[in-house]
Amino acid sequence: MKTAVAALCAGAIICAHLPAQASNLSPDRWPGALRSQLERAELSPHPGAARIVEGKSELVAGTLSPIAMHAGMEALRQGGTAADAAIAVALTQTVTNLGAVVSYAGEVELVYYDAASHRTYAMDAGWNSWSGEHDPRTIPAPDLSMLGLAGADSSGAQGRKTMVPGFMAGMQATHDRFGRLPFADLFQPAIWYARNGVTITPLLAAYFALEKDRLSRTPEGARFLSQAGNALPKAGDRFVQLELARTLSGVAEQGARYMYQGPWAKAYVRTIRREGGAASLEDLRRYQVNWEQPLQARYNGAIVQGPGRSSAAVCAVLTSLNLLDGAGGPKLGPYWKDPAAFAVLTRINNLATSAGWNGQLLAFERQNGFASTCASRLDPAWAKATLPNLPTFIGEPGLPGHHSDSVVVVDRWGNVAALVHSINSLLWGQTGIVVGGIPISGSASINKARLATLAPGARVPVDMAPLIAFRDNRPVAAVASVGSSLHPETVRIIVGLLDGRDLGELAAAPPLLENFAALGAAQPLGAAPAPVPAGAYSNMFLSRLAEAGLKAVEASTTQTAAQRGTVAFVNIDRTSVQTAEAPGVLVFGEAR
Repeated sequence: MKTAVAALCAGAIICAHLPAQASNLSPDRWPGALRSQLERAELSPHPGAARIVEGKSELVAGTLSPIAMHAGMEALRQGGTAADAAIAVALTQTVTNLGAVVSYAGEVELVYYDAASHRTYAMDAGWNSWSGEHDPRTIPAPDLSMLGLAGADSSGAQGRKTMVPGFMAGMQATHDRFGRLPFADLFQPAIWYARNGVTITPLLAAYFALEKDRLSRTPEGARFLSQAGNALPKAGDRFVQLELARTLSGVAEQGARYMYQGPWAKAYVRTIRREGGAASLEDLRRYQVNWEQPLQARYNGAIVQGPGRSSAAVCAVLTSLNLLDGAGGPKLGPYWKDPAAFAVLTRINNLATSAGWNGQLLAFERQNGFASTCASRLDPAWAKATLPNLPTFIGEPGLPGHHSDSVVVVDRWGNVAALVHSINSLLWGQTGIVVGGIPISGSASINKARLATLAPGARVPVDMAPLIAFRDNRPVAAVASVGSSLHPETVRIIVGLLDGRDLGELAAAPPLLENFAALGAAQPLGAAPAPVPAGAYSNMFLSRLAEAGLKAVEASTTQTAAQRGTVAFVNIDRTSVQTAEAPGVLVFGEAR
C-alpha cells in the first residue's frame, strides 16, 4: 500500500500537503564518503570552482554550508516539501556556523509559493522588544569597527542589547503551514553535528580570535568558548556543542514552546535579567509570527514578490526595481561590462535605500501629490516622476547592516521557499551571553534608533528581503540575500535573472557594495563616489564611469568581505532548476 501511495503521489501537487511517514535525516545514514566530502568542502567558506548546479525539479541553494545544503536535499529526497528542506537547512547552517552569524535565538523572514493554491505567503518572525525597556536610546552601542565604521563605547548592561527572538517560532509556523515531514526529524542533522562536533575552519578561528574577550566575559560564554577543549579554538579543532544538542533535542520533542514557555525560556529570562535586561516570560509567551500580504513590484514583464510591510529592506529593494524598470533597465547591458548600467544601478540603489528617511525625497513626494509610503513608491507613476530628479536628492544618515544566512528551495511539486534568518548583530551577538548553548544577539543595540520610535514590546521592522519572481503566474526565480550590502546584491541578482544573464557570469560578477558614505553625507546621491572592490574593474571602465559623472573608490579586500552582500538564487524554467557556484562567493547548491 505504501508503495502504491508513493507511486500515486510522485507527480501530484496535492500530495505535498499529506503527512509523510517518519524520515531519517541523520548524517549517520549518509554514505561515509559523502559525509567526508561535505565536511572537507565545509572547511572553505566558498566553493573551490565555478559550476552550474542543475536538476530536473528539486534544488537547494544557500550560504556558507554544503553540509546544510545536503541536509535540505535529504529532506526533499525523503518526501519533504520546500518548507521542510528550508527548515532543515536553516537549523543545520546555524550549528555548522557555531552560531557566529546566525542564531537559534535570532529572527527569520520567509516568502513561500504554494503550488497547490497558486498563492504566495509572507511570514515575519522578527524581533519583539521587551515591554519593560522604556529608554532604548541608552542601550549600549554596537561595535561596528568590523564593518569599517567608527567605533563606539559598547560597554554597559549587555542584557539590554537583547530582544524577544522569532527564529524558532518561525520554524514552527512554517512547518505547521507547509511542512510534510515530522518537525522533530528536521532537527536530526543539526543535533548530530552539535553532538559529534564541527571542525573549526580558518574563518571561524579568526572570528574566535576577534571575539575571545567578549565571549569570555560571562561564565556561560567562557564555557561556550572552551568547547574545542582549549581556551581559544584553533583551525582544525573539533568544536562539540553538547549543551546546544540538549536544547535542540528539547525543541524537537516539545516544539517551539520549549523556547517560549519551557526550560530554555526560563533560563533566558533569568540570564538576561542578571545582565541588566528587562526580559519577562510574558513577553516570550505572547510572541507570535505575522503572516502578511506580500509586497510586489514589476520588472521586465515579471511580478516580483517579497515580504510584507514588516520588512524595511523589501520596500527599498522593490523601489529599486520599480525605478530601474522605469529607466529602461532591461535595455541596459550587464553592469560589470557597461559603465552606464553601473551608474544607473548605483544611483537608483542609493535613493531607494534612503527613501524611508530622505528629507528631500519626502518633500518632493508631498509637493507632487505622492504618499510617502511603500505602496506609493512601487507605483510606476512614482518612478516616472522621480527619475528626472534622481541626481538632486541629498544623502542623509542611515542604519548599519548585519549578518545572516539564506536559503532558496524548489521541491518536486513546484513549491518555492526563499528564507533569510539572522543574528541581526555582529559575531556571536557581541554580548558574551550564552543560554542553553545559544549565543545571544545584541540586536537591540543595532536597532536602538528604531526602538526609540516604537512602543515597548512592539515588533521591530526587519532588514531582510527574500523574493520570488513570476511570469504568467508561474515562479521563474527566487533569491534570498544576506549581509550589509544585501540591497544592491539582491537587486543585481534578480535583475540579472529576469534579464536572462548567464548564470555563471552573474554569480561571479563583482559585488555591488552599499554606499554608506553616500547615505551618510550631505551630498547629491547621484554623484556620490561609489565603492567598488579593489581590482574588480579595469582602468578604462573606471574612466568611463567618471565620464558618466560617477567616481569609483576602491574598497580593500577586507572591507569588501565585511560589507558585501551574498545571494542564494534559483532560476526556474519549465524543464529544470539551476543555480551557480563561484569561488569567493559564499553560496553552495545541490540539485536533482
